[in-house]
Amino acid sequence: MTTRRPRFEIHKAQKIAAALLMLFVIQCLWLASHLPLTMSETRSALAGQSLWSSRQLAGSSSPLIPGDSILELRCAGLLPSVAKTWAANNKTFSIYAAPNRWLVRLPFVVFGTWLGAALWWVARRIFGNEGGYVALGLYCASPAMSLSTATVNSGILAAWGLFGLVYTAIGVAHTLYAPPRKWRPRIVLLGLAIGLTAAASLSAALAGLALATGFMLYLAPGRRVVALSILGMSSAIGAIVFLSCFGFNTHDISAAAFFPRREYFGLTASRLTFLSVIPGGLLEILAFISCLVVFGLWKRTRYFGNSSALIVSLLLPWWPGQFSPGSSIVWALPFAFVFVGGISADLLEPQFCGRRFRRHVAATAIVLIGASALFSLMVVTGA
Repeated sequence: MTTRRPRFEIHKAQKIAAALLMLFVIQCLWLASHLPLTMSETRSALAGQSLWSSRQLAGSSSPLIPGDSILELRCAGLLPSVAKTWAANNKTFSIYAAPNRWLVRLPFVVFGTWLGAALWWVARRIFGNEGGYVALGLYCASPAMSLSTATVNSGILAAWGLFGLVYTAIGVAHTLYAPPRKWRPRIVLLGLAIGLTAAASLSAALAGLALATGFMLYLAPGRRVVALSILGMSSAIGAIVFLSCFGFNTHDISAAAFFPRREYFGLTASRLTFLSVIPGGLLEILAFISCLVVFGLWKRTRYFGNSSALIVSLLLPWWPGQFSPGSSIVWALPFAFVFVGGISADLLEPQFCGRRFRRHVAATAIVLIGASALFSLMVVTGA
């Protein structure tokens, strides 16, 4: 008897998700092509090009400065460096050329789209199609996520890594009672997630490790020693990945100055103002608070899928660290959208709610996503 390996098939759910992601990509590409490059973005692109170029002369200063995100610089400088090499091979020469905003920002659009696809996969796997649609719809219509994806910043990179780190750790915890051969690929995947998250933001990686440790110990009470061993092995892999992003150059690592200073530990409510100054931000806050009320009042919604997303989305905005304004909010938003999607899926369950109430919930979710999309359109047209 032969068994077929399950294959990925494209059905209606995948087509709807692809359509939403395509709209998100179009919106981000529009913003990327119309928003002028800031001084910070230009500096990141030039520093990134220096990192991708042939090794700096011995004794020269590092292009990094304290607090730099090595993954941000690598992404910002990758395509301009390739274009520069191609131009050199074609014997063209320019005394000075400003970085091309398309080339500088395109890798960030890729990571933002990748994060949206991962969010849909996680939400759909936990909450079904309805939860996946709501979570992805909110993500794709979020002006905050669009702006973070269409510009050069470490926020979207750290959000991508942190989301993968947390849910990969949860996936590993669910397989700890399976044969060890099933752990190995997940250990490597978790190590990659830790290393790339640290390369984007060391603060985000520490937050992800703390959350991953808590979730793994909770989900595998009889295998806690094994869970800690896996985290140790994955962290070692992550350290290698992190150092490889620097090209194992200790000069650049010391220039980035990752050791915490006093301002790393300043907890301030001003981080929350990031959403209030972006069109549609207050709408996202209202949706989250409404679902939080449902979570508190309805015992049926208090299970691990909802609780884990809620814990992460509540803790991340206050996590200490030195990063650009709003970065910690961007880290938290994907988890908040998963939480809202999970509560919406619970409210849409026909066995718990009547048909008329189900229609009201569905209409509310559609209006919420539609209103967020209108605010996103305001951002795009104002670019």
